[in-house]
Amino acid sequence: MKAGVLEIPLPVLLFAWAPWCPSCSAGHSDHRSVCIRVQGRIRVARSTWTPTRQVASRFSIMSVPFLYIFDNGELKESTPGALQKYELM
Repeated sequence: MKAGVLEIPLPVLLFAWAPWCPSCSAGHSDHRSVCIRVQGRIRVARSTWTPTRQVASRFSIMSVPFLYIFDNGELKESTPGALQKYELM
């Protein structure tokens, strides 16, 4: 994960994804909708998943897509899989 995500003062939704993942690509429009609706209150970011043992171990990543919620640089929640827009909101 990029250090900048951990330094943002707003809560952050971070989507880990991969270009070869069909579920990741399918959720792209939902992520954009969420970005528009929460603008100014939270930050929404996408990070291309490059599997490394250290990152996978630190954040318990087993597959993509994966959603992380950070607040004040601290991981508050994470969930595997693609979520629908109403689930993200």
